[in-house]
Amino acid sequence: MQVQLAERVDTTSQYVNRIVKKQDGVMNKTFVAMMERLGYDIELSYVKR
Repeated sequence: MQVQLAERVDTTSQYVNRIVKKQDGVMNKTFVAMMERLGYDIELSYVKR
């Protein structure tokens, strides 16, 4: 599955694997902390095309 996803987004399966296994996830921990300090909540929404 990671190989097919990597091909679809034009990157390597190793890079996809790093993103999937990363503890902080896709969202950068520092970015989240900055937005929270500024009084923002982050909302992500995924909608199937």
